[in-house]
Amino acid sequence: MHQSDMHHRGDPHSLAPIQLERASVQEEAAQLTRGRGLRLALNLAALVAVATIGGQWLNGLDTRNAYANAAAQLDRTETTQAEGFMRCVLPDLQPSQLTSMVTLYGTIENLTEQLGKAYGDQVAACAPLLEDFEHSVHNVRAPADMTRHLQEVSLAASSVKQSWQSYQRYLQTPNEPYDYVKAAPMIDNITVAWKAYHESNGRTRQALSEER
Repeated sequence: MHQSDMHHRGDPHSLAPIQLERASVQEEAAQLTRGRGLRLALNLAALVAVATIGGQWLNGLDTRNAYANAAAQLDRTETTQAEGFMRCVLPDLQPSQLTSMVTLYGTIENLTEQLGKAYGDQVAACAPLLEDFEHSVHNVRAPADMTRHLQEVSLAASSVKQSWQSYQRYLQTPNEPYDYVKAAPMIDNITVAWKAYHESNGRTRQALSEER
């Protein structure tokens, strides 16, 4: 056997370049895998961040819309239903007559004196409008921080309804002639209730507008 052959077979480093090359390839592959994993993780984190920000923006938009919708409902309720009822029970009513307790009182008093107890029938004919008005106010929905304001408006709307119902019952009581002394406190209750509703509705709409 030649000495050179023995030398090659007994050389422990004869495969080292191949092994080193293989290790280098494996390391590069591992680095590439780690790099792809890092990029994937970063992309996922970016997507989560975008989704979170987008969700927060949409939630904020929904909340602002809730405030705006509640304010719009209260506005429509007063200008269409509440004032519609008042025009029904007080024909030829002018808008300015709803902003002054003295003027409103005089309007109701004069009409009652003209019609006497028969005025109760006219109030009764308008009663469904009053029911719709109260129902609409009670069904206005807004974010939780507006609960106290909405409750205030709802109570005021119910007071308007109750004050008119009391007056209607008095006017429709049989065998009892119209008596101004008895009617005056009831008319006063109507004007006080209307003013409280009008003012609480305005305050609530203002609070809703400030939160948009």
